[in-house]
Amino acid sequence: MSATRRPPTPSTSPGLSRRRLIASLGALPLAGAAAGCGTGSASAGGKVTIDFQWWGSADRNLATEKAIELFEKRHPDIKVTTSFAGYSAYLQRLATQVAAGSGPDVLQMDFGYLRAYADRQVLSKLTDSVFSGISVKRIPTIYARTGLVDGTLYGLPTGIATQALLIDAKLWTKAGVGIPKPGWTWDDLLNDIGPALKKAVPDRAPLTDFSGHIETFQIWLVQQDKQLYGNDGSVGFTKADLTAFWEYMGRLRDKGIFTSPSLTASYASGSTADSPLIRKLSAGEFQITSAASTYFQTYGVVQPVSFPTRSAGSPIGMTGGASQALCVQRKCAHKREAALLIDFLLNDPDAAKILGLVRGLPSNTENLAALAPGLTGGDKAVYTFLTSIQDRLSPSPAPPPSGSDEDKLDFTSVYQDIIFGKKSVQSAAADMWDKFHTSVPGG
Repeated sequence: MSATRRPPTPSTSPGLSRRRLIASLGALPLAGAAAGCGTGSASAGGKVTIDFQWWGSADRNLATEKAIELFEKRHPDIKVTTSFAGYSAYLQRLATQVAAGSGPDVLQMDFGYLRAYADRQVLSKLTDSVFSGISVKRIPTIYARTGLVDGTLYGLPTGIATQALLIDAKLWTKAGVGIPKPGWTWDDLLNDIGPALKKAVPDRAPLTDFSGHIETFQIWLVQQDKQLYGNDGSVGFTKADLTAFWEYMGRLRDKGIFTSPSLTASYASGSTADSPLIRKLSAGEFQITSAASTYFQTYGVVQPVSFPTRSAGSPIGMTGGASQALCVQRKCAHKREAALLIDFLLNDPDAAKILGLVRGLPSNTENLAALAPGLTGGDKAVYTFLTSIQDRLSPSPAPPPSGSDEDKLDFTSVYQDIIFGKKSVQSAAADMWDKFHTSVPGG
């Protein structure tokens, strides 16, 4: 998940849409039957070489290289070659490599692409006995299951996150509503909290309008024990569900609880510079928890809080998510060594000290607890929030199907037709319903 306005897959470069990238994977032979029998190698002296590739910032690259140096000292019979790039360049290179029958043994995977690679049988099943060296004992099930595709484990999370409202707690306290606790309701927001904020802070909207984000519709659905997409990639809700969501959001909008249509539309890019909260035009907005540090740096102190829900005892709708996964190519010739590397990166306490938070809050609970005393700012706020609500998080939804990226863009566009008066809720919901069934195979 990226540190942008919302938690969709980070956008690719203008020349590389998610649909084009996934379409390129369609050329892959099933089971990776292209030339070559494996991506790793062994020297004459018996030393095994495996390749590890990832995307990331300079800090992530430096820390990962240092961690691998320690791994190689611990395992002198294993040599790890490395390569990294920016996000878009990494994805394009990976698709090209795999299509040519090559690519890394161990790879960092965006969860938005996990199903596409798993369906083309590019990835190893981490439940195979050769991967028994990877321990998941210290990774909570709610996060470990993010790497499942149709019940089979293909990836393990490097960092953890969930959705949240990031609020200016001082303003909410000034309004007399305080910091909402898990279990606060949509009606609380509509009838009490929203109006109180509007009165106490008249120069700001209580919340940035999040009704055009498909991810918040997903939260709404989970609160009703439904999903955006089923495990088979089909649509997991009804047209009536979408209509009800946008109708309720309209009630919030009519009460002035959301930002104006023009301000909402100006934030469609998800750029931090366009954030109504950061621009001090709202008192809170939807985000993923991993973005909190950016808000601390550009806005000041923000507090993650759970989403409102249907009733105090209803699911809060937020899910246990992950920043990215570590996977192994099915063609990898040295799976046991690849397993050792992944286990080291996820579970070794010395590796955790080196890596810090370069891939988010560690998924290993012991490593996270060891790092916790040194956390500050947004990292500390997110750690406190996640540990307080972990037991109320729902399982992460199945990896999205091909076409889901277009659904996100369409969802925002169709919602803007509502707020600018171009379409009624019923007409917009019918339009979006049709788009869901044309963009997603099996929809």
